[in-house]
Amino acid sequence: MRTYTKVQKTGSVGRSIDVTSFKNYEELCSAIECMFGLEGLLNDPRGSGWKFVYVDYGNVVLLVGDDPWEEFVGCVGCIRILSTTEVWQMSEEGMKLLNSAAMQGINGTMSEGGRL
Repeated sequence: MRTYTKVQKTGSVGRSIDVTSFKNYEELCSAIECMFGLEGLLNDPRGSGWKFVYVDYGNVVLLVGDDPWEEFVGCVGCIRILSTTEVWQMSEEGMKLLNSAAMQGINGTMSEGGRL
């Protein structure tokens, strides 16, 4: 099982960490904050603007902490630290994809002779 995971932040050199060397999300988050000079910002309850996400092996982007720790360790492909701008861009692109898929569904239904 591969345990080293890439951690990326725009404008910084990416790093690799062994996720199995941590006991929980709190330890992982603290170590990554130190690596990138973001101490206290990734889990700031006041909202620092940074989002801590990971991409699983199915290319699904999730917030770090959404899954139980053991499941996360087994499925994390890479970890990304996103700025407010990057989060906004992702949501814009996501909406375009959703709208595109919805239109394809409508067109597919109409071409099959179905009604809306």
